[in-house]
Amino acid sequence: MDGADAQAIANFLGARRMLPRIKKWARLLLPNKQVARSAWRETTKAREQVRMSRNVKFKVAGQFRFGEVQYFTRLAVEVDDANEDSDNEDNWHFLDIAVIQMYSLPDEALLQLSSQTVASCTHSEQVLAIDVKDIVSVIAMVPHKPTLPSGLTEERFFMIEKPGLDVSDLGVRYSAYHDEDDEDNADDARIE
Repeated sequence: MDGADAQAIANFLGARRMLPRIKKWARLLLPNKQVARSAWRETTKAREQVRMSRNVKFKVAGQFRFGEVQYFTRLAVEVDDANEDSDNEDNWHFLDIAVIQMYSLPDEALLQLSSQTVASCTHSEQVLAIDVKDIVSVIAMVPHKPTLPSGLTEERFFMIEKPGLDVSDLGVRYSAYHDEDDEDNADDARIE
């Protein structure tokens, strides 16, 4: 482990702690039943096999942020109030983390101009390690090239929450699924 990942984990653990050896894993089931994946495995697959669910929304320092999960790992962390006998098993616990490459904060002018609907970000080089419990949901970061209110045109990504959910039901009645007789016999149309 080296570079930005090592620095992110060192920052997460605190200055006086040694960097541990880690074992990466690729997927995480979130409490909302979404599966977050990682770039570590997704980038090794053929394009048609990639699921693109590695972008996540998470909370850090009281603020919602977006990032691309590089990988997940588990760290053995010493309890803060442990006594001097660090060999005692009770002084350690496991902590699951995600190593994330951050997106910038959304362009504030575009966000305001769009009534808080277009969160347009750039992919940053900043890498952050976070507790997996801080991940809120899987999101989509869709590439686009807008002209910002400042006049600048650049490659960016806009955020879409809950990609793939509820797309099949757009509230439109289709004749293939609707029978004219259903309205006449509403009491008979129950599934038990």
